[in-house]
Amino acid sequence: MPSFALTAQVAEEEAEETAALLVELGAIGVEERGPSVAPMPGVPGPTPGRALLVAYFSERHAAERAASELSLGGRIEVVPDRDWGEIWKEGLGAFAVGRTFVRPSWIAASPPPGTVEVVLDPGMAFGTGTHPTTALCLAALGEKVGARPGLSVLDVGTGSGLLAIAAKRLGAGRVAASDVDPEAQRVASENAERNGVALEVTGADLPGIAGPFDLVVANVLANTLVELSAGLAAQVAPGGSLLLSGILRNQEEEVGRPFLDAGLLPEEGRRDGEWSLLAFRKAP
Repeated sequence: MPSFALTAQVAEEEAEETAALLVELGAIGVEERGPSVAPMPGVPGPTPGRALLVAYFSERHAAERAASELSLGGRIEVVPDRDWGEIWKEGLGAFAVGRTFVRPSWIAASPPPGTVEVVLDPGMAFGTGTHPTTALCLAALGEKVGARPGLSVLDVGTGSGLLAIAAKRLGAGRVAASDVDPEAQRVASENAERNGVALEVTGADLPGIAGPFDLVVANVLANTLVELSAGLAAQVAPGGSLLLSGILRNQEEEVGRPFLDAGLLPEEGRRDGEWSLLAFRKAP
């Protein structure tokens, strides 16, 4: 059966939140294309300061309702004789970030010397590694685990399990991967098995996860980070670190404030274009 693609441009800083809302409104997959990413064949690129979202729906009326409720405008087109679950794979390739080499499961490539390989099939879960926020986390993760092999890690909002699997392959000890989405839990478990690593995949709320951890990483929406700030801070062990991403530069102060209020100490963060990673540590 054909699927229906809703294509719309949104402000770049609103892209992640809008993609999540599209999924809540019934999208079976959402592709985000920022100005730094080459568009798929036949798909126009976004204008400066905007991001292009292509959301796939099984029924036209669902696409129309989503466009109306989110005031997206855009256009809806039939995607005939193609599997929507395969469309998002186009344009994705293997790449290295720091000490991690990420390879989609359908691509054959050899990891560069000195890197660990993560073979990934995101399925319907978020997390291909191509977004700057994920790349920021991968680079910081490699440094943290490299400096302290065997440390325990909690990946909050794990999605495809990429960061959790990378942590394990880089030399972490206990690694827990949490996500409230059952589909993400399934995909993360499958990717962990694909990579031959053992993860504690859970859908429990933060207080329900046995901790604390030497390193906590959360790459989710900025408003979610603020909402979860107390729980995230509580899961950091004395002397441990916290990495937060999914944050725009102009959101740094607002997102960071509740973590400082919780007693965490700031560390040097990272930036990639308009995106930021905030880092904190807990006093021993």
